[in-house]
Amino acid sequence: MTVEIVEFESRVLRDNPLGDPHVRRTPVYLPPSYPKGRYPVYYMLTGFTGFGEMMIQRAAWSESLPERLDRLIREKEMGEAIVVMPDCFTRLGGSQYLNSSATGRYEDHVVRELVPYVDSRYRTTGRRAVMGKSSGGYGAMVLGMRHPD
Repeated sequence: MTVEIVEFESRVLRDNPLGDPHVRRTPVYLPPSYPKGRYPVYYMLTGFTGFGEMMIQRAAWSESLPERLDRLIREKEMGEAIVVMPDCFTRLGGSQYLNSSATGRYEDHVVRELVPYVDSRYRTTGRRAVMGKSSGGYGAMVLGMRHPD
């Protein structure tokens, strides 16, 4: 299992209304065969009060997200992919992954900053998907509808 932690300096989150950090630690899961090929990218959004690094930690009696991905790939339940876990946490608990005058431009952070960064730094196919849990599911639905590409 390979997970890189990217220290991403966001221009759109700089000077956000809450004064939250604009440098975000973003885990990036790389599949077992990386760097031999090119891979689709899945953006995994956490629920309210969550942030990307929480998904790489184990909880009691359960797999971490990277452990689960390795197992699903090994069991041929899913194809190999790069999985990005954005940090869109705010001091209020979350951002709903939207642009907001109250919390900041988190939709732009994911869509206009992270997606191009990941495509330029990693061996991607240009195919991508967004998914999430709880508030992250809401964010995935909204981002998917607003940005179908």
